[in-house]
Amino acid sequence: MNIHMKKGRPADFGKGVYVIDEQKLVDIAGGDAASLQIATLVKGILDSDDYEPPILPEVALSLTQMANRPDVDFHQVEKIVSRDPLVAAKIVAVANSAFYSRGQPVRSLSLAIARLGLAAVRDVAFQVVAQTTIFKASAYTSRMRELYAAAQLAGVIAREICIRLTFESEMAYLCGLLHDMGEAIILGIVANHCKKNKLDPYPAESVQATVELLHAQVGSRICESWGLPRVLSDAILFHHRSTESRDEANMSTVIAVTDLLLRHVGAGVPQQKINPMAEPLFYRLNLTPTQVTALLEFAEEAVQNDEQSSNK
Repeated sequence: MNIHMKKGRPADFGKGVYVIDEQKLVDIAGGDAASLQIATLVKGILDSDDYEPPILPEVALSLTQMANRPDVDFHQVEKIVSRDPLVAAKIVAVANSAFYSRGQPVRSLSLAIARLGLAAVRDVAFQVVAQTTIFKASAYTSRMRELYAAAQLAGVIAREICIRLTFESEMAYLCGLLHDMGEAIILGIVANHCKKNKLDPYPAESVQATVELLHAQVGSRICESWGLPRVLSDAILFHHRSTESRDEANMSTVIAVTDLLLRHVGAGVPQQKINPMAEPLFYRLNLTPTQVTALLEFAEEAVQNDEQSSNK
């Protein structure tokens, strides 16, 4: 896979709203020495001058930059995509899926790109990045598989919410796909540390305590280091506290509702059925009871379709 990444980091990497403060580490520990040790380890590695964020492939970065330009030449898009065989193959496969093909198969990359459009092509590229680069840690293979499946579903749900509310939906899938990637980053750091130092695995409950309280900040820091749009890093950072977001496009709240729907169907987290009338997040998006019911049904159907696909 062709790689592009500037050496080092931006001067403000990890600064401002993305900082992991000492008090948060104490909050994580709650008297548990193992939790404090893991949280301190994660913070120390992320703050180290030697730490390099996961590498973002050139095709994903280029497509993200091109998506913001009104004068994109699709021949140039094809040229960029063709440099990465994994991404190119995935784009053709998605273009031939039931959702896009409507019984008309495509054989060439150029036709596949034309069928999907630039935003969808970019999203497919990030699917490949998520599967091959982000959600990878040998010590947590099963959990990474669950996280990746939930991430794909989150992207679909976030996009559906925006479409139903007539919000700008171009970044919705990507925000959903990457909103919990901080957990994968944390697990990777912990796994690599244990392997490098020949340590026994940390207690699962202590690792999870670190994940729950740091994953949003860690994920947003990685997005910042990649130079991705601010709407993405903000949606990741604030999806558990969307009232603090400064995003006027409501994407943080969209992802917060997406996260709620993931819990409703038990995707990546233990299932917790939702009482639509008792969730203030729905009202923050001015969703009607009918719209909420439709979204719950959409999420349930999406999970069923995913399970059926996995069993084939």
